[in-house]
Amino acid sequence: MLVLDGKTIEGMVDPKKMVNMAEAAFRIFKRGSFTMPERYGVEKDGRTLLYMPCFTEEFFGTKILTLIPENRQRGLPSIDGMVILNDKDTGEQLAVMDGKSVTAWRTAAVGAFGASRLAPVGAECVGIVGCGVQGMHQAVCICAVRGIKRVALYDKYKDLSLVESELTKLLPAGTECVKCASAEELLRCSDIVVTTTFSNEPVLPDDAELLKGKCYIAVGSYKPYMHELPTGLFSLADRVYVDLMHACEESGDIITPLERGLLHKDDIHLIHELLEGGSAQQPCATALFNTVGMALMDIFTA
Repeated sequence: MLVLDGKTIEGMVDPKKMVNMAEAAFRIFKRGSFTMPERYGVEKDGRTLLYMPCFTEEFFGTKILTLIPENRQRGLPSIDGMVILNDKDTGEQLAVMDGKSVTAWRTAAVGAFGASRLAPVGAECVGIVGCGVQGMHQAVCICAVRGIKRVALYDKYKDLSLVESELTKLLPAGTECVKCASAEELLRCSDIVVTTTFSNEPVLPDDAELLKGKCYIAVGSYKPYMHELPTGLFSLADRVYVDLMHACEESGDIITPLERGLLHKDDIHLIHELLEGGSAQQPCATALFNTVGMALMDIFTA
């Protein structure tokens, strides 16, 4: 049995290949050639345990994940866990992998796939709101598939000088990092905006002039009470995409506008619909992709 820790995984990964992996997984999703129950989650006192199994035609496996937002104050990762990969015929455990790294790369690859299909033509700047592990991976994957010249950074809690120093080592040569003092400043300079926080309140200002004409990749809202996006965004968005319709039951960023009549289920599309003939939209378009994640992506990443 192979055991892969986070450091080993980080040294193996090619970001562009990760995005190609996400596309391949969405093709499997579109064909329906997999078995994946809804993920099972247990929450107690704000601590969450997720159990995510999936069978494909080649492998099956399970991700067991913990999400503890308070770990940020302890200097520990907010997300932890493991991925177990099994032989499809014998059930033999082929590998046990660090769940933090698998989750970081697969989520970033999915976000970058969305950005590759939805971001305005000629997009040059991606803004990251929430510059933890996931925010940095999102920046790396998006820069691998779009012609990004600048990465704008905003985080209430992080030392952005340290983030800038680490991220610069991972980005393509010549990509500039820009530290922003506010979400407003980040919106003004960004064509693609990625939110990767544990916030229960919108992390972006509800200002139509600042919000319109951009591509939004929303990652952080995995509970009904969690919100990253201002409700005004939904009156601007030409299209709203999700990876799973389960987002309508899980993500506060989708649930709340549905409840308020700002969004209707008929207005929500699955991101894999963009696989055939889906190209980047015109610069005037405002697009949103909310990803809640799926075990199929974890197995493909593994």
